[in-house]
Amino acid sequence: MKRTTFTASMLGALGAATVATPQLARAEDAYPSRPITLIVPWGPGGGSDQVGRAVAKNLQDVLKGTSIPVINVPGADGNDGMVRLAGGDADGYTMVIFIADTFVGNITAKTPPAWHLSDITPLAMMNTMPFAYYLSKDSPYKDWASFEKAAKTTQMRVAITGYGSAEDIGTKYFANKGGLKLTQVAFAKPGERYAALLGNQVEVMCDPIGNVSHYVESGQMKPICVWAEKRLGVVPYCPTAHEVGYKVVLEEWRTIAVKAGTDPKNVAFLDRALASAYKTADFQAFLKSSWSDPDSYVAAKDLPAFFAARRKDVDTLIAATH
Repeated sequence: MKRTTFTASMLGALGAATVATPQLARAEDAYPSRPITLIVPWGPGGGSDQVGRAVAKNLQDVLKGTSIPVINVPGADGNDGMVRLAGGDADGYTMVIFIADTFVGNITAKTPPAWHLSDITPLAMMNTMPFAYYLSKDSPYKDWASFEKAAKTTQMRVAITGYGSAEDIGTKYFANKGGLKLTQVAFAKPGERYAALLGNQVEVMCDPIGNVSHYVESGQMKPICVWAEKRLGVVPYCPTAHEVGYKVVLEEWRTIAVKAGTDPKNVAFLDRALASAYKTADFQAFLKSSWSDPDSYVAAKDLPAFFAARRKDVDTLIAATH
C-alpha cells in the first residue's frame, strides 16, 4: 500500500470514530453481556503484552463482572492480530492493541497489509514511551560517545523489532546523520532480542525505554541514548538524541481499537470504560513501574491529530535517511 493511501485511510477511519460519547451505562442495552477478548498482536513478555494485560485487568475491574481474556496473535509485525480483528464480527466483543510499530511498518511496507485502517475504530491511547539504544553490561563501550566514536570505523549490529519498523528507520537516520556503520538485525520476539544483546550477538539494541526497565534496574542493560527532547527522570544519566546531535523524537505508543462498524453506543461505552481504567490507581502504578509517560492517555476524539503528528514525524525521519 502506498504511504499516502495508508494515512488517508487511517485518518478517515479515525474521523468516523469521533462519535458523541453518552454516559457509561450498561442497563439499557445489556452490553456487555459476555467476555470481551483483547488481542495482543505480539508475543508474550514484550511491552505490548505487558500493556495489554494491565489494560485487561483494570478494564475488568471497571466493568465489574465482565471478563477481559487476553490472547496473543503474533506475526507479520502485528498485522496477523489486526487481521484476526478485521475478520471477526463488529459486535464490540473483540478489541486489539494497535501500536506504533505496526503503524510505521505499514507506512514503509512495499506491499499492502491484509487489512485496512478503515477496518478499525481506535478507542483510546493507553501507553506511550520513547525508544532508546542500550548496551549490555559486558559491552566494551561505556556510553554513547564511546559507542558513536567506534561506530564511525567499526561495523555495529543493532537489534531491532523488524525491518521498516520505527527502530529501523530511526537507526537509518542515525547512520546517515552521523556517518555510523550500523547494521540492523531483526528479532521479532522480544526475548530473542534481549538475549541477543545480553549474549553479545549484537553490539547495541533499540527498544522502547520501559520494555526492559527490569534489565536496566538490575544492571544487565544500560540505556545510552533516548530518542526524546528532554531527559527522562527514570534514567537521568542518559542523554537524549537531541543532546548528542540527532534531532529525532520517536516513541512507542499503544492504542486499543475495535472493528469498524461496531455499534456507536458500544464504542462510546468502551471509550469511557477505558478512560476510567486509565485513571485507576493500579493502572497508574503500572505506568510508573513500566516507565511510561504519565500523560499517555489520548481520547478517541483527539486521535486524528495525534496520528497526523506521528505521521509527520515519520515522514521527516524517512526524508532524513536519504
